[in-house]
Amino acid sequence: MSWDRPAGTSPTVSEHSAEKFSPPVVTNVVHRLRLDPLVTARSAAPATVVAATAGWGKTIFAASWLAAGADQRSGVWVSLDEADDDPHAFWCAVAAAVMPVLGVRATEALRRVAAGAAAADELPGAVAAALRLAPGPIALVLDNLHEISSPHVHAGLVRLVERPPTNLSLLVTTRRDPPWPLARLRLAGLVAEVRAADLAFRVDEAAQLFTQLGVGVTESQLERLVERTEGWPAGLRLVGVHLKGVDELEGPVSAFSGEDHSVAGYLLTEVLDRESPEMIAFLETISGVDLVCADLADALTGRHDGARVLADLAASHLFVQAVGQPGRWYRLHRLIADILRARPAPRRRRRDLHRRAAEWLRSNGMPLEALHSAVAGELWPLAADLAGIYALKLIMAGRGRKLELMLARIPRTVLGVHPELAGALAGARIALGSDVEVATLIGLGRAVNGAVSAGRAARAGVLLDLSASGLARSAGDWTAAVEAYRSVPIEPEALAALRMVGSEIVPVVVANNRGTAALWAGDLELAEQHLTAAVEVNLDGLVLPQLNAAGYHALLRCERGELDLAEASARRVIDAASSAGFGLALQSVGAYLTMARVVLDRGGTEEADEWLERIADVEALGPEPHVRLAAAVLLATRREAAGDREGALAGLRSQGDLASWRPPPGLRERWVVTEAALLARAGDGGAARELLVRMGRATTDEGVLALARVQLLLGNLSAASDIRAGAARAVHPRGQVTMAVLDTLLAAAGGDEDRAIDRLEDALAAAVPCSLRRPLLAEAGPLRPLLERRIERGSAVPEFALDLLERMSDVSPAAAETRRALIDPLTGRERTVLRYLASTLSNAEIAAQLYVSVSTVKTHQRALYRKLGAAGRRDAVHRARLINQL
Repeated sequence: MSWDRPAGTSPTVSEHSAEKFSPPVVTNVVHRLRLDPLVTARSAAPATVVAATAGWGKTIFAASWLAAGADQRSGVWVSLDEADDDPHAFWCAVAAAVMPVLGVRATEALRRVAAGAAAADELPGAVAAALRLAPGPIALVLDNLHEISSPHVHAGLVRLVERPPTNLSLLVTTRRDPPWPLARLRLAGLVAEVRAADLAFRVDEAAQLFTQLGVGVTESQLERLVERTEGWPAGLRLVGVHLKGVDELEGPVSAFSGEDHSVAGYLLTEVLDRESPEMIAFLETISGVDLVCADLADALTGRHDGARVLADLAASHLFVQAVGQPGRWYRLHRLIADILRARPAPRRRRRDLHRRAAEWLRSNGMPLEALHSAVAGELWPLAADLAGIYALKLIMAGRGRKLELMLARIPRTVLGVHPELAGALAGARIALGSDVEVATLIGLGRAVNGAVSAGRAARAGVLLDLSASGLARSAGDWTAAVEAYRSVPIEPEALAALRMVGSEIVPVVVANNRGTAALWAGDLELAEQHLTAAVEVNLDGLVLPQLNAAGYHALLRCERGELDLAEASARRVIDAASSAGFGLALQSVGAYLTMARVVLDRGGTEEADEWLERIADVEALGPEPHVRLAAAVLLATRREAAGDREGALAGLRSQGDLASWRPPPGLRERWVVTEAALLARAGDGGAARELLVRMGRATTDEGVLALARVQLLLGNLSAASDIRAGAARAVHPRGQVTMAVLDTLLAAAGGDEDRAIDRLEDALAAAVPCSLRRPLLAEAGPLRPLLERRIERGSAVPEFALDLLERMSDVSPAAAETRRALIDPLTGRERTVLRYLASTLSNAEIAAQLYVSVSTVKTHQRALYRKLGAAGRRDAVHRARLINQL
């Protein structure tokens, strides 16, 4: 891949920072047991929705509940943001949060979710199933649910609430009601609600707060303050801090109770304005960043007491909250941050603060955060410099989604001036599997690249060329994809001159893509050269293009027939991808293709379904035509092996007309000859010949042998012999087996049985080391009697020969008829639905068990009926049992 992307639109576990899973450090808080959802009359509800506008203490309430032990439950916290507004991103974050408190069994059950390798409709059910396996009760807090608008995420949450694991207590905080059927859930006792009226402080609770703050107000003064603020927690805290140290309280309290100010207006202006100028200046200065530490605060303010001030503010729990490790990072209360950012300030000062933040973040190894500050401050030259230097590394590390969200806010006019920003945004989108405006962005960047300095132009050129290659690859145009690399520097001196962080990855990207292109073209020697070069580079940690190269190198070994080596390599790639959270990344698809073909080559069928499903999951997020076509050829092989030649043909034909997209030569030849062979075996010689005419002369070793076999199937012995005579000598196991099988068939067709039996022995000997059965099993009809004679005369590999004969004999007319009932392999989810269909549960009850909608169950049901050739539910169960699918 040019831009090697992680799980489509889904960030992975590797992207999540510790702060995301850390509640604010709760200190100096009034604990109000009446609000604890586990000790009120509403405690039977498995989910609690805490809904109120800003300043009502939702997050503090949730954090203090966890800090108090959450009724002896293991506490789990997830801070949601806009990057989680996607089913895969959301459930991946939840999985990453809960895994540390789960046992071994539950953690293993969640591994595919955390790795981004589960299908979208499986995610809620997978999380629920894993939670049920947890060794003890769990309290899960989802903070800021209002950041999530995805109907798919909310639908999954509703299903989780409707059928909750008995050991789960779910608490969500939100500024607005989630799009759930709250009335129904409330009546069913499934949801408890905590509203602003519940969160409002009572007089006794306000008294505790003011005592903690050291403010000695009387009961009557407290009553007036609570009445005037309507118990608004943020308001009372602000008033309390404002009154702290005031000797005579009656006047300020009376003034606050006057009618000349609204509660919000008073608190947001006069309370803040009456703070010391130094404190206001400090808060305004740090408000431009989302997270701040003492050193960053000092860099922004020019002071040297950031650690003390932040610690004091956090202790009073007024303006900032400590996040994660106490004393390390802090976050302004969102309400205060919004107010301070909205206060008028000279544009020059704001830009200067953002510049200071960006420079500090950059020098402290936080380039994405630095770029965020530069963009927020509209410091376009600085943002362009940061993008040019760091975008490559950020994208290759799987942080493309956050980068794209950030850069998408930049005005088009700015992108048309700074080519690095245009190139970085284009690259981030390609890395996410999106081609939206990518061609336009590349055009914008190239139009102005000559108007910037040589260094900037060189960095922007790399980003733009990689994006162009990725765009071509996504369209299946590998010629254009490789052409885009001609101007990309790969020499160490040239790369060092770029001053791009991660530039050492560029040669790996180039070698990876050239090797992948050569593999699809059928040039195995060139593919070996480039893919090996990409894999053998010693890089620091897992790099996506290297993962991709390793996956396709495994497929290359499979193409050569080295099945043991191919499987071992593919499993290493899959394990690495899963551990890093890249299970749905296109970098994993080469390994999945390898595993599917290895299974089929060894004579398996159903075992290949898991890998074909994984390929489909990847393609659903980042479709690429060459991967889709390769998977279709494998599926056709699987269907034919199961006795469904009609289904195999239908699947290949569904890939569309060659005129709309011209696949790489090797893949195109495999597609055409596979379909032509199916047609010839089905007796449609005319259609097969037409396909061969359209294909023309075969250019790859595999294509030459396959073409000769099709000609033999069509009865053209002379043409088949001529093509075979021009074939190159086979040097790899697959070629040796395929060539020997072809020679066997040619000899048998020519009446030379002795030679046929001799060449069959050669095929057996070449196939044994890696158990390469498919080339032999595919010709079961004509080979079976020859194999019987070979065994009678003796073979150097008798066990393998007998195993093949047994497999061939299994394809009896009765067995074939039974297998033809299964038109398509059943997916894992379809098998699950099938098991429920065998019960007495209704569709609605099945949907509830699986955490899916009734319409989804019906969709699977219709697919089952079609695949099993069944007329109804009972018939489907009966047929499934006949073919051992149930």
